[in-house]
Amino acid sequence: MDTTTTPEKLISLRSTAERLDLSLRGVYRLIARGQLPRPVKVGASTKFFESDLQAYLATLQAQRR
Repeated sequence: MDTTTTPEKLISLRSTAERLDLSLRGVYRLIARGQLPRPVKVGASTKFFESDLQAYLATLQAQRR
């Protein structure tokens, strides 16, 4: 049985902002409101888990219905 898991993909703050079509400040506002999960720090970089962004987008899509 293989118990190894593939590490989850991390994306940069800038890439997250581009995918959401927001400014960096706009992304920070979503975090402050609790709408987007807090990012992780990797060295000096701020990163988001791909799954967190996918979940946020799915929530937005569900709200449209």
